[in-house]
Amino acid sequence: MNVRTTIVFSSLALIYLATLPLTPYVAQFLPKALPIVVLAVFAYTKLSAMPRYMVLAALLFSLAGDVSLALPFADSFITGLACFFVAHLTYAMCFALLHRRLQETPGDHIISRKPKWFISIIMVSFAVMMAVHILPASKALFYPVVAYISVITLMGLTAVWLAQTKLIVTGALFFVISDAILAQSVFKTPLPLSTIWVMTTYYGAQYCLTMGLVDGFLRKENRQEEIGQT
Repeated sequence: MNVRTTIVFSSLALIYLATLPLTPYVAQFLPKALPIVVLAVFAYTKLSAMPRYMVLAALLFSLAGDVSLALPFADSFITGLACFFVAHLTYAMCFALLHRRLQETPGDHIISRKPKWFISIIMVSFAVMMAVHILPASKALFYPVVAYISVITLMGLTAVWLAQTKLIVTGALFFVISDAILAQSVFKTPLPLSTIWVMTTYYGAQYCLTMGLVDGFLRKENRQEEIGQT
């Protein structure tokens, strides 16, 4: 992991978290989005070709979702939902691309088969539970919420079965937790300090996913260089 990127990312994330008691405020989307910008720059500089553009696309759609949710316009929530829907699909495609590249680079960073089944069962069960809990209150957003629950579950399962790395699976789990807390706040009764929990788990998710994907793709490149030298 890049220490400088981690320090800058963490510092900016903490700054935004510290301003949450002041929300909403003018240009709130700027400090909210800056940590994701840092991750996007990191991914762009470290990766190349298709992996670069896939990871960058996932982060940029997430960034668009962040900005939409922070701006005070009528359809901000549904716009943000759509942006994150595409971001999750893009992450799933990143995991599929990474899957083929991990076959030659096994190691202790890969999750074994039994934990995969356990995590998958937990994810699917939690998705069903959230659907039963949230959908009756979603009203006009019923179908968009169904679609979103489906796509984030897909993202989580592809993280487990295709990406397979501990860091990426941790990021996917953080994302599921973050969105569950957000859904509870939007459609039901907000949890205490819900905004702080949403953003903390969200930033953790994006950090783990980005670092995990960059690490996975770079392992493949290093492996190809080693093969070329032999």
